[in-house]
Amino acid sequence: MKIKKKIMIIIILAALCLAAGGGTLAWYLREDVKQAQTTGAEVMAPYNLYLMNPNAKDSLKFAVGNLHPGEVKHTVICVSNRVPENYDGEDNMSELVKDSEFNYDLQLVHTENLAVDYAVYPLERKQIPAGGQLPDGAICMEGDDPAYKTYYWMKQASPIKGSDHTEKMRKEVFGETDITDIVNAGQYLFFDDNSMKLAYNNGTYEYDYYLIEVTWQDISDFDAYKKETDLVYVVVNAKQPRPTER
Repeated sequence: MKIKKKIMIIIILAALCLAAGGGTLAWYLREDVKQAQTTGAEVMAPYNLYLMNPNAKDSLKFAVGNLHPGEVKHTVICVSNRVPENYDGEDNMSELVKDSEFNYDLQLVHTENLAVDYAVYPLERKQIPAGGQLPDGAICMEGDDPAYKTYYWMKQASPIKGSDHTEKMRKEVFGETDITDIVNAGQYLFFDDNSMKLAYNNGTYEYDYYLIEVTWQDISDFDAYKKETDLVYVVVNAKQPRPTER
């Protein structure tokens, strides 16, 4: 694991436990972190994460709360290699993006206040038909992008296969320390697929859309969770560059 990536993971997991001794939970992340709130609407505003080079990473924090029995909550994220409009970094970043093709992974770290499961589904883009009639389950994006008036998105049948790295990452943070009494040591999920890659092709950037789906586990005592909220970090990490033809 690359050193920078490892440090980022340790910082996030350590943040889950900073205030556990006082009976409350404090969360800390970079000042520039984006914040989102989940919504179950069919028209959804995606939250953008940008990876503009093979060494990049970006992150998002959102809250999951007010989840009723049988309810499913969704959040849409978009991972792109496009240079954001408010970018104030390197002047030549646009050219650097055009020279890069790389894979990436998605990491999800969450508290354990709610008895819920998390799944990540790729979203497939489809052309809005001439009559405008959309199928059940269609997701329309809200925003200024002209593509949102032309396309809709459908959840693919199967989620991305995830790996539970919780035990491994807790050892990275706590070592041999007994964490039995530590509140919210955190759950760590890792999603990686060969299709998760970004490239600048034929004069266009790439936009990968994902649906994070939150569902109740098979429990009977929903009342125990009425006032609880899960906080979730989504982190995307670019990986080794792939060779590109010149």
